[in-house]
Amino acid sequence: MKKIGIVGAGVSGLTLACLLKKNTDYDISIFEKDNLKFNNINGIQISPNAYRILSELNFDSFDQRKLCKILGVSFHDYYSNSKIATMNFNLNDQSYITLNRSDLINFLIDKFSLKDQIIEKEVIKIHGNSILSKDEKKEDFDILVIADGIFSNLRSNKIKPVYSGYSAFRGVFLDERQSNEIDLWMGKNLHFVKYPIDQYKNYSFTLVKKIPCNKDILNYDYEIKNLKENNKLYFPHLNNISFEDLNIKMWPIYKLNQIFYGEKDIFFIGDSAHGFIPSRAQGAAQAIEDSYELFNLIATNDILPKKLFQIRKNRIKKIKRKSENNIIIFHLNFFILRKIRNFLLKIICSSKFLVKLINSYIFDYNYKKNL
Repeated sequence: MKKIGIVGAGVSGLTLACLLKKNTDYDISIFEKDNLKFNNINGIQISPNAYRILSELNFDSFDQRKLCKILGVSFHDYYSNSKIATMNFNLNDQSYITLNRSDLINFLIDKFSLKDQIIEKEVIKIHGNSILSKDEKKEDFDILVIADGIFSNLRSNKIKPVYSGYSAFRGVFLDERQSNEIDLWMGKNLHFVKYPIDQYKNYSFTLVKKIPCNKDILNYDYEIKNLKENNKLYFPHLNNISFEDLNIKMWPIYKLNQIFYGEKDIFFIGDSAHGFIPSRAQGAAQAIEDSYELFNLIATNDILPKKLFQIRKNRIKKIKRKSENNIIIFHLNFFILRKIRNFLLKIICSSKFLVKLINSYIFDYNYKKNL
């Protein structure tokens, strides 16, 4: 029986653990430095390419009241607050969902009884196929998988996070109405997005703004205080919503300087392998895809990070490029360019063919083609 060590109990690490536990007989240990009381509310989006993989993990049994099935995205002008166009995804039998990240994490842990495999210790070093935890305990594994995020200290020093020039300000609010759409406001050097995350009228929101790097903030839990004094955040005017009353956290957006899936028998997946600007809402989805592809390699005993890199590199590069392009399009400064963008959006959104053409590369991903 192979011993597999997974560092990080996030979406990618737990998805891999569930696939291994459901389909094969491995000795799995999951190391997580953070407390496992997942009560924080933080919205994520799962597009059809990732939803199909989750379906293989019995996700159909997930409490449907704790998610929202998204039909499309509406684009708005930030300053006039007027709607430009609505893009209907026309997914037919596919699903694009939004939900609370903690609910997904807890589902994966509970559904596959992973609590006994999770060790609440911080891994501070890897050497060969051994890990050294903060309590100086050493443990050996046949395969190591690092899934501890973009700020991982377990990568080579050549692979490092670089500040993107943007920071996100995130939170959740309760609205008076239930929606099945993502709403996106576009402005100068900023954009704002909100979407429902359940059937209880809870909405996740994110303001992404171009600002200088604050090197003192290297996690996603920095709380913004005195919002009244920080009037340069420019939250939009939404009916019955006062952002001053909400718990808002700042999230500096970093990206890795190169794609790195590991070496020898040590794999990196998710943000620790390819963290990128999340303006295409593919962070969680690509982490889930990584997990599925790595599971297939382990199941077929084709255990080489180089092989995983070959399978994933072109897709990740293209999605990174689309994400970089998106944030430029969302943040246009010049009035005439915004007019042209809005005109083109109206044309695209009115055509089912063009909408499918734009989204099919991501949504229609055949995750079984490498079997």
